[in-house]
Amino acid sequence: MENIINIEEVEYPYLSDKVKILTFKNGHKLVLAHKKSTMINISTWVKTGSINENDHNNGVSHFLEHLMFKGTEKYKAGEFDKTLERKGGIINAATWKDYTFYYVTIPTEHFSLALHMHADMMTNPLIPEVEIGPTFDINGEEPKEKRERCVVIEEIRMGQDANWRKVYNALNSIMYEKHPYRRDVIGTKEIISTISRDEIFRYYKSFYTPNNMTTVIVGDFDDDFAIKSVLDEFKFQNFGEFDKLTPDEQVPETKIKNPRTIENKAHINTAFMMYGFLANPPKNLKETIALDLLTTILGEGKSSRLNTNLIENVKEPYVYGVGAAHYQLRDGDCFLIDINFDASKKEEVIKDINNELDKLQNIKEEELEKAKKFAKVNFAQESETVSATGELIGEFMTVFGSLELAGQYLDMLNEIDTNYLSKIAKTILSKENASISILMPEK
Repeated sequence: MENIINIEEVEYPYLSDKVKILTFKNGHKLVLAHKKSTMINISTWVKTGSINENDHNNGVSHFLEHLMFKGTEKYKAGEFDKTLERKGGIINAATWKDYTFYYVTIPTEHFSLALHMHADMMTNPLIPEVEIGPTFDINGEEPKEKRERCVVIEEIRMGQDANWRKVYNALNSIMYEKHPYRRDVIGTKEIISTISRDEIFRYYKSFYTPNNMTTVIVGDFDDDFAIKSVLDEFKFQNFGEFDKLTPDEQVPETKIKNPRTIENKAHINTAFMMYGFLANPPKNLKETIALDLLTTILGEGKSSRLNTNLIENVKEPYVYGVGAAHYQLRDGDCFLIDINFDASKKEEVIKDINNELDKLQNIKEEELEKAKKFAKVNFAQESETVSATGELIGEFMTVFGSLELAGQYLDMLNEIDTNYLSKIAKTILSKENASISILMPEK
């Protein structure tokens, strides 16, 4: 077809056929993944999230995600959801730092209808003023009629009451110097209460462009029909005739330049602490896998080092909950350790965590093998359904920057030995590299 400028075929684990990646003239990418199923998954990944926001529109990505479901010229607000849910469809969306994605999982017989409505929503949203709701002073009285603006503000309020979000947001503010990752994805009440429809629409036109979108289709379908349908349904209009927003500077920060500790207080009974480390982007696949393995060894499950040494094997534990997490982000990974503890034992907890970080540089063979098995099971499970497969493919395309890396995952996982894992622990997860956020009781 003349609209296609490139076709790649990529080996993908647990799929018998190669995955096709098509690039159209306008830059829009289409990924076709065949999987035997009575269901089909359609998702579109937009390479924009809080990474493309600034101090004046922080939260607009998430707000827009809500508003995308509020109707097009062809369909009224709510009609998209109701129509496809009646056909057995599951519809949802998510916003993160690097992306916003929208998906439909539906019985295969309704593929054409789902693709038609999904494409219409992605390319022709009305973002109507009546659904947004009027602007207002957040310190004054809220509008009597609750529209989407008030719904998002309520989400923000709920998040502000969550202790871990307080700790995480404070940590973000000291881990990054300038990078937009330092901001909360959901934004602030002050911005959401005053941002105009014109500003939201300008953001949409700036970043929901064809060259910024990847559509992924997973299931049992005919390639030619799927390609023709996507070309017919995704009608991008007037995207070049707009005064586009310029995002903030996005220079990757892969190590905390000035590690430090921040402490806040709240009406709580126990204390919360979070260690944060920065690392290279996930396209450094071997390093990213190593950090996943270290997450498992250090802080995932009851048999992890942190849980065993700080809770299970302590006669009178002062740590009530502990874990580790690893986030893959396009401009640099983030590794976190979270601890809920007795507030009177703050110094002891810091000493304990630092000690565990020092010991992490010595990995036992049996620990590594157990973590590898866990990783293989997780990777296999992420390919069991059309929905999970579509999400993993979308993440590799959008965050990792290459679907070929998914095909290299298992081989690279097998290559990692204890020496390499110890090296990563020493260079990235050294206690000297960490910033720490602490939330203490006011009394």
